[in-house]
Amino acid sequence: MKLLTRNFFPCPFDLSDRFRPLDVLLPLLIFPFLTFTAFHIIVHQSLFQSGLQFKISAICEPDLAPHPYRLPYTSITNVDTLLCGLVVFFHALIDTASTACLAVLFPAFSIVALIPFLEAARDRRPFALRMPTAIGVLIQLASAGVIMPLYALLLVITRTASLRPSTTPTPSPPSKINRGNAEALLFGLILGYILPTILMLSFARPTVTAVWQGVPLLVALAILVHKIIRPPSRLVQSGHPTVVVTLAFSFLLSALLHVVYVWPVLTDTAALRTIFAQVVDVSDPAATTLADGVLEFIKWDFIFGVGSMVLATFWMADSLLSLVGIIVWYGIASIAVGPAAAIAGVLLWRERRLNGKSQVEKVPQKME
Repeated sequence: MKLLTRNFFPCPFDLSDRFRPLDVLLPLLIFPFLTFTAFHIIVHQSLFQSGLQFKISAICEPDLAPHPYRLPYTSITNVDTLLCGLVVFFHALIDTASTACLAVLFPAFSIVALIPFLEAARDRRPFALRMPTAIGVLIQLASAGVIMPLYALLLVITRTASLRPSTTPTPSPPSKINRGNAEALLFGLILGYILPTILMLSFARPTVTAVWQGVPLLVALAILVHKIIRPPSRLVQSGHPTVVVTLAFSFLLSALLHVVYVWPVLTDTAALRTIFAQVVDVSDPAATTLADGVLEFIKWDFIFGVGSMVLATFWMADSLLSLVGIIVWYGIASIAVGPAAAIAGVLLWRERRLNGKSQVEKVPQKME
């Protein structure tokens, strides 16, 4: 029974056996609770109780007067109504949030969205982790705060987050990724996420914002196109260097945005409170504007979505010392280079530990 428990629920810390039951229960207690709480705060309070959904519907209902955001995006009424709501939401966010706030939000959500694609590209991942596009679509429809704790739970209980070697009772699953899949991932990130995001923020047009809602599909399409042009079966060398480049690129870009846009307001307490800790009274919809509701929604979406992935990275620690190091790193790096770069830094450290010695090793072709 003890062996069965160890095989399914890894202990992220190198502690004695008597502590293992706590580590068995911990992810099952933490992450579903986060999803439940996120649903209550994000969906029930921030979306409905605050009147945000009503304010969006007042713009997007098809039988209302014409509105610049209510366009025939697909000529399918229900889909166009959904896209209109998303366009209204994101334009309210872009128009209202400060540049510093956006410089924190978009890089953080991008690194969180990258993780499912990265893990799915690795060799012989569990079936539940081989559907990154579905995870991305669910995030777009149901919010990162609700979905990512569940993904984090899968990441932990399948031992995917673990660094434990195969000689231990709770080994990590295979973590190799070949060069073809790694290059496709980088190509998909740039063409499917970064470029559409730049276009959306630069042009702020409804059609561009509507297209951006399909980012998970765009990333998947870009990855597929790259695999057709450069089949992974012909690039079977280790993709570790390319993964490092991808994560380093994410780290540097996120850190640069943080330094340029967030550092100037770090000493302004009032500005920081407005950006990151604005309190909206959702109990009175009449007292809140559309922009208030959007900022309240995205704030909690960030806390639960990004926060759950930060918690999941704790299971990447293979000792108490490395766990403390990760926690200290987050405390310092989140302020110095931003939360997105902080997460990317932990992923870089993990990648080096997983595959740092396999740069010249050939890995099997990923068939999925």
